[in-house]
Amino acid sequence: MKKLLLISLAFMIGLAAVAHKPQVKNGVFVRNVKMVQKITNEPPAPTSISPFKPSPLSLKNGDNTNIVTVLDLGTSSNVLGYSSGTRTMVWADDDLNVVANFHRMGPGTLPSYSGYLGMDLGTNLGATGEDWISNIQVMAATLSATPYYYDAGRYPSAAIYNPAGNTDINNAYLAYFAPSFANLVLSGFGGYAYGTANLVNHADTTKHMRWFDAHPPTYIPDGFTVSKTGIAHMVDGGYNIVAAAYIDSVVYGRGVWNNTTKDFDYTLKTIPFPCVDSYNAADSKIACSPDGNTVWMSVLTNLVGAHPLIDSTWFPVLRKSTDGGLTWSEPIVVQLDGPNGIAAVKNQYSDYFIENFFAAPLPTRDEIPYTTAFDHSLSVDKWGNPHIGVAIGYSNGGYSISTGIDSLINIYDIYSVDGGAHFVGVYLGPIKTFRGTWATYTSDNRTYISSTQTGDKMFFTWNDTRIDGVTDNQNPDVYARGFDLVKNKITADNGVNACNNVTFLCDITQEAYWQCTSHYIFTDDNKYTIPICVQWFADASLDSRFKYIPDFSYVDGDFSVDVNNPGFPVGIEQKTNDLASLNVYPNPVRDRATVSISLNKSASVSIELTNLLGQQVMSMNKGTMNAGPQQFNIDASSLSSGVYFITVRANGQKYTQKMIVE
Repeated sequence: MKKLLLISLAFMIGLAAVAHKPQVKNGVFVRNVKMVQKITNEPPAPTSISPFKPSPLSLKNGDNTNIVTVLDLGTSSNVLGYSSGTRTMVWADDDLNVVANFHRMGPGTLPSYSGYLGMDLGTNLGATGEDWISNIQVMAATLSATPYYYDAGRYPSAAIYNPAGNTDINNAYLAYFAPSFANLVLSGFGGYAYGTANLVNHADTTKHMRWFDAHPPTYIPDGFTVSKTGIAHMVDGGYNIVAAAYIDSVVYGRGVWNNTTKDFDYTLKTIPFPCVDSYNAADSKIACSPDGNTVWMSVLTNLVGAHPLIDSTWFPVLRKSTDGGLTWSEPIVVQLDGPNGIAAVKNQYSDYFIENFFAAPLPTRDEIPYTTAFDHSLSVDKWGNPHIGVAIGYSNGGYSISTGIDSLINIYDIYSVDGGAHFVGVYLGPIKTFRGTWATYTSDNRTYISSTQTGDKMFFTWNDTRIDGVTDNQNPDVYARGFDLVKNKITADNGVNACNNVTFLCDITQEAYWQCTSHYIFTDDNKYTIPICVQWFADASLDSRFKYIPDFSYVDGDFSVDVNNPGFPVGIEQKTNDLASLNVYPNPVRDRATVSISLNKSASVSIELTNLLGQQVMSMNKGTMNAGPQQFNIDASSLSSGVYFITVRANGQKYTQKMIVE
């Protein structure tokens, strides 16, 4: 597993509060969870162990009616595909009505089969078992060596690349990116395995290996996404297996779609995120806006120069790109605590909670230190603003998060409405238990963000065990909440200001292990269906099965709780405009670019290409075009390298998109 997390139990007895480090009351039970070095070796072959999972508790009301449907998908020879925190493994495309679940494969007779990577593919929204094809092989492990197959895939990520405006599944590909072993000499992780697979022709696949190299030193990618403009983005937490140290940077991979090879061509570089000491970054994620232009990178770390109340805490640090990942801003620190901290975080604990949890003299709200958990999720809305889904709780120092008490840790959307100049938060729900442990495998709450493809609504899911007397997250359900950015409201549970228990009373009640939610959701008029997968197992040392929930959804009326934060810039929406969307891909372009537009109604369309000086270099009059998606090509092979602007006029209304020629 990627992260080895040690658990120590202690009673913290405090007689007096000290500056920046409040003491908890005598006798308050607090669990400290500290992150130490990541594991780099493949675990040994499974052995028989005694049962580790408590029997599911009976439901008090005796109602055995299923609330959501649970479908069986593919299998894996062990649980390591979904383990080790949040990652991009489920991806739905609303234009194609397809959803893919990407994972390690097995069980099977081949010794290397656990290193194979495959997908379960659901058409028609994956609504029924008949809509799925499971265990489609995408990548095989064939390089046998000690201790294991060196090209075996581990902890994979994947996304569906469906070009803007395309509605033919034959033209869509799954792009994957996974860590593998370093090379035939070095033991441990450090290499990459990546490629693509056509969603229809399952023999149309590619596979590439990148062995460990010191320039840059690669390890285990945490973040991966693909835009409809034909750009893939990968971020790796920045660990050098030779030096056995965090490199104070992340490794960023930018892939450009090659329409000839049906693959992404990647370039790698390091982007600095210096940590205050030898601890590494806890987690790194990457996401882009629906138009593909604005890209955000988020790292949970302790950046040099930041000002948390205590040094040994995690908090989000971001970088922003407005040109599809070509250039990046300086680090942007999200201050959680202190006088400049986020109000939603500082005000979540009630006066009663503070009085009963902390010892006298009681700290002020500006004196309580906070830290994030060890993984998070990232999305970007239609206006290019970042949203960070993460668990946040009281920190007692030592890169630990205190848990074991209901509502001591809570789930938030930490976001901006002004492009990252300021950050606010919205409370989504409490956490009762933080970590589940099954044999040698652990999993935290796994906060995920999904969004509509237009980026105007966000949806959050996480795991939690909410059973009286239970302090470990070993019997989890999936919880969810939605956020309508235009209305500035979050969902309610039957009129109550609370999150929803997705898996209550269903086939996997209290057994919804290691949930993973799609980056995008399915939209049908005012219905928003969230594709959710879990990795179910009876014994974590043996094989497991993936399960899919096809029918958990919200409707517009569910968004009824005011957020009371600044609203989003809804005034720039183009609902009444004749042009609904404009995309250019690939961007940057070498030879031929595709311009994809979507018209709200029939319109007279013309196109103009200008350079940075405003000089016209190309123009086209397309005449009257029908409502709906339209495409046309621009030959850029004769253009000099540089920045150009494509201006589309629809019934006289003007829309402009930047295009970069390499």
